Amino acid sequence: MRGIVSMNDMEETQACIVCKFGGTSMADSESTERVAEIVKSNPLRRIIVVSAPGKTENSEKVTDLLIECHREIEACGKCDQTFPLVAARFLQIATDTKDAERELAKIKSQMENSGQYDFCVSRGEYLSAYFFAKRLGFAFIDAAELIRFHRYDGYDSKESEKLCRAKLKNGYAVVPGFYGADETGAIVTFSRGGSDITGSIVAGAIKADLYENWTDVDGILNADPRIVENARIIPKMTYGELRELSYLGASVLHTDALVPLIKNRTPLQVRNTFCMSKRGTVIYPCLKEPEKKPVTGIVGKKDILVLFIHKIGMNQQKSIVRKVLSVLEYYGVSFEHMPSSIDAVNFLIPKSSINDAIRSAVLSEIKKSIRPDEIKFIDRLSIVSVVGRNMYQCVGVAEKMFAALAREKINIRMIIQGCRELNIIAGVDEDRYEDAIRALHRAFLEEETPS
Repeated sequence: MRGIVSMNDMEETQACIVCKFGGTSMADSESTERVAEIVKSNPLRRIIVVSAPGKTENSEKVTDLLIECHREIEACGKCDQTFPLVAARFLQIATDTKDAERELAKIKSQMENSGQYDFCVSRGEYLSAYFFAKRLGFAFIDAAELIRFHRYDGYDSKESEKLCRAKLKNGYAVVPGFYGADETGAIVTFSRGGSDITGSIVAGAIKADLYENWTDVDGILNADPRIVENARIIPKMTYGELRELSYLGASVLHTDALVPLIKNRTPLQVRNTFCMSKRGTVIYPCLKEPEKKPVTGIVGKKDILVLFIHKIGMNQQKSIVRKVLSVLEYYGVSFEHMPSSIDAVNFLIPKSSINDAIRSAVLSEIKKSIRPDEIKFIDRLSIVSVVGRNMYQCVGVAEKMFAALAREKINIRMIIQGCRELNIIAGVDEDRYEDAIRALHRAFLEEETPS
């Protein structure tokens, strides 16, 4: 197990940094040249994972253009109308025009012959990596050779890690994000934003000493800047804290991208391509040094629906929760929390995951299954949370949280806290959500100085 060292020590001792650059970083020739300078500034940056070029002032995201190409191919077998827009983006980025024209013609032909959706929409990452490898003088390694899927079982982590270790052990390489291939060689994509997943798989598999995720923000903020004007960058945090913040709404990385990093205890640094002087946020497997503040960040989520079930003697009937869960599973309804009391249980459900028809069906099936004394859906609820790895060491965090909400006359509808004491969640009325976020930020984080 690797110990945690300072960033300066890391730079002196580590053998490999894996970098991922997103679509904004790879959007045009100027941005791509900036990325090349970042890579070349540190010889330890050996494995580079890239996204397709993102949106610019004059053009849509390349992936969106490729989706339109696929629609054209389905309609008439050709993509003559939209592919020239894709080609123009890459001809502006590529350093060798003749090579670029040949490669683009080949890709267009392959897309039209294949017609496969995943193949077509992933060519942005393929071409981005191909041309960037040429610019750097690095090897180009197709993600289809590294990331393995199975037709019915989905992503194969064991085989993918084995392939990454075998092909990326030494040397310098650029890898496309977002996709892999199944056992037949057919291209399979992750969900949108999947380049984050590719980068973390590669970093974890080769036991990189650091995974740098370069994006267009300075790091991870301690609150939503759309609500809190003076939200600050969090200099360092743990994966546990990041998971809680991401789950409740803080979005910097694809949530699935954290799993390989946590599994392999790979430190992650989130940095801004367009402001190299900022150190961003470093996320570690664990941090043992004491922190002055118990709370790292304030986060929340709107549009929560509560399924409330009350039945006298519920605590003595062991099968009730199982029966309710069976109904929710049958109708494809996911829930996020399940606070309960002796005779009642509440299921917190994202409103977006359930429509009116399913609501009625769920109520009907649960009534038949467990005959509750009362059952209903409660609308217009939000949840707010304080998150921090050191809360368990500090007496009075909950008291301070509730007092901050009380001062603003914000009613607490429910309270949730796990044994890990990594966060405390409170349910509040939806129309007081932003007031609650600001109140908690003032109480716990306002006196911070800029990082």
